[in-house]
Amino acid sequence: MTRNGKREKRNPGDKSPDSCFAGFSDFGETLHRIVPLRDASYFVSRILGDFPEAYRPQRMETEERLKVLDGLRERLQRESYTISQTIGRFETYTQFFGQGDGNIEDLLRIHRDFMCWSAEIFLADASIMGLQGRLTEFRGRLTRELLALAEKEMIAEGFGPFPARFAWMALGSDGRGEQLFATDQDNLLVYESTEKSQKALMRFLSPECLNRLLRFDQGETVEKADKIDLTGRYFWRFCQKMEGLLDAVGIDRCKGHIMPSYDKWRGTLSRWERRLIGKVRYGAGELSILDMNILMDCRFVAGDDVLAEKFMKLLRTYLPENPDILNQIAHSAILMPIALGMFKRLKVKRSGPDKGTLDLKLNGWAPLTILIRVLCVKNRLMEETHTLKRLSLLRSHRLLDARVVEGLEDAYYHLMVFRALYQINHLAKDLPKSNAIDPSWLDEEGQDLLRKSLNAVEALQDQINRSFFGGTV
Repeated sequence: MTRNGKREKRNPGDKSPDSCFAGFSDFGETLHRIVPLRDASYFVSRILGDFPEAYRPQRMETEERLKVLDGLRERLQRESYTISQTIGRFETYTQFFGQGDGNIEDLLRIHRDFMCWSAEIFLADASIMGLQGRLTEFRGRLTRELLALAEKEMIAEGFGPFPARFAWMALGSDGRGEQLFATDQDNLLVYESTEKSQKALMRFLSPECLNRLLRFDQGETVEKADKIDLTGRYFWRFCQKMEGLLDAVGIDRCKGHIMPSYDKWRGTLSRWERRLIGKVRYGAGELSILDMNILMDCRFVAGDDVLAEKFMKLLRTYLPENPDILNQIAHSAILMPIALGMFKRLKVKRSGPDKGTLDLKLNGWAPLTILIRVLCVKNRLMEETHTLKRLSLLRSHRLLDARVVEGLEDAYYHLMVFRALYQINHLAKDLPKSNAIDPSWLDEEGQDLLRKSLNAVEALQDQINRSFFGGTV
């Protein structure tokens, strides 16, 4: 793993031990490696150096000006080279995708090795947007690889290739493009079911495969097969397979069952429209208030992009339609307790297995992301899902003051940095995934940044409370 105290370089796909995160087990040392976290001008000063003070053309000879400019050019070239190397390294990791015949064990190793490399880059540039972008794009390509692999397995088992068009959509942090190291499955499926696909499956499926698509506990029989949505049943089996493959490469099953292997998160375009109408106009049907909240973070990943856009148009039409639903979601986020006590001290749990910790998700970034999401949907600003891009939309439409947005951007950045650091440490120590963080691991400066971030979220709760409910919540 190490030589002379340094981490060995590995090529993507090399067999690496599960302890590839071991180099990050010292939380304090890892924290202090993020220099830009403490110095916002770190990269500017590294690139510009003394250029702003040194370059005074009106007082300099021509040769002297060129010398100063050459120094700036060299620093810019070094920075550009570093970024180009990162882009090239990313493409090296993803070169294994595209064949649809990847070995699951190899894909798991590549995924883990990619996360280790991403951690190194993150500690060097402190870029949350860069980290989230790399992880989201990599896992998107990994998902498309697994979709192809799952189809091959369906064919091998006698179910045949995809009988109709479909769109695989991301929800949650993946839908927002905000993934970090610890992630789970949050997906839905939209598919077409036509008379052509139904007849094709009836002709193609063997009696054994047909039986595997039926639900005998619900009274279904082979004689009634022509009256059953066999295309939907095909995608049901397919989604079960995808659930297992994603779990096998390190993307855990969703404990809340937000996966298309469950009926609620799978359906035709018309079925999805009936679900949305049922909730928005009649307050009934399969979808809950929580589900409507989740659907606001939807993003296309793979499959048919035309079908995906039709689905997104449904969401843009129906999600903002019922203000009572939006108010209920906002109300729940306003009531989420922020981990701040008297005099804005960090508030931790005083008993139980998580004693001394605070839940950074429930008591910090969740109310931030939910309130920004609801504010955008309420104003039909639904072209972006990433929280920072949503904040930019709110600022450009003057729905939030520019200074408030700047404070929330800083809060988002620092909360995400701390989440990423704790996740790295948990992976290094092979601990269960958790949103519970121990603020005592942070130094005084880190704790101060955390307090300021949580205070900004609390101020947002108060502002939304006053604007939505007149301060009565």
